[in-house]
Amino acid sequence: MRSVASSSPRAASGFAVTFAATVALAVGVLAAAALWRDPYWVFRDNPPWTRDGAGVSRLLDVDMRLVKPLQIARLKPQTLLLGSSVAYRGIDPRDLPPEAGRAYNAGLASLMAAELPALAALAVDIGSVRRVVIELDYYMFTAWPPPPPLDPKLATVSGRAEALVSTVLNPKALDNLRGRQFRRTEPGIWHGDGYKATPDFDAALTRKVTQAQNVAAMAYRPGDLGHLERALDLLRGRDVAIVLSPMSGAQRKLLADGGRGLELAAWRRDVAAIAAQRGVVLHDLVSEHPFDDFDPERGSSRYWIDTLHFKPVVGRWVLGRIGFGRTPAGA
Repeated sequence: MRSVASSSPRAASGFAVTFAATVALAVGVLAAAALWRDPYWVFRDNPPWTRDGAGVSRLLDVDMRLVKPLQIARLKPQTLLLGSSVAYRGIDPRDLPPEAGRAYNAGLASLMAAELPALAALAVDIGSVRRVVIELDYYMFTAWPPPPPLDPKLATVSGRAEALVSTVLNPKALDNLRGRQFRRTEPGIWHGDGYKATPDFDAALTRKVTQAQNVAAMAYRPGDLGHLERALDLLRGRDVAIVLSPMSGAQRKLLADGGRGLELAAWRRDVAAIAAQRGVVLHDLVSEHPFDDFDPERGSSRYWIDTLHFKPVVGRWVLGRIGFGRTPAGA
């Protein structure tokens, strides 16, 4: 009896060691596979699922507020483009001149003003950013229902380290490795510099985008300008330009018909006043552009993907207007 009793603890101990070693091996294999496959595109320039620096990524579509800060920290760009989906669909960093250095499009879907300080803090924390273009849209400063915000911890080294670990070891890791992140959720192909090449939309889709504009929720909130001021304070000492994004005639009409025309004008004046106070160059291109060819009943046009988003041909004009383009744009 004593021999049986004495062997039981040894057997239990042996099982515990074997189990722990098996778990450690499984975790190690999973981590190695995740690092090689890099489904979040945060460790390598060209993961095996991309081609020529581009690829379809559901994870970027749905988790860009996690992915993009990690990409920025790894790439350490000299020029950073901040904005919403208007920025990441409309401005291709490859259209900047060589003197801009490495550029990254940090556009985030439905970016709200409250997230600007965290992006500015990130730009400061990584240390490489010399130039920042802040592309603003009216809805960022409204009561528009916001998405889950950017985590301010991603503007810190420790926060990013924790986030990197989470991209390797998380409950969805096996699904990500099986390729489910490549299922398309939105039209377009992501590039490693944060830009998303977007195909033309048919008339059914442009009508849907236009009809989905909740103008009633676009009440201007001047108090949100404090977030912009905080971001500009953080970016002091860097070359900063503010751009009020070109707005399609269809979108301007929606706002005017919905009773938001005066608020749009007030927002433009208020941002101009802040820029003047801070000595920051402002380019108000909301209506000062020659690209009013969009009709939501006819699908994408030469210059517009849909009511909200302009195409890279307009983005090149924007870069030229603000002095960041390869060739200056005409007035």
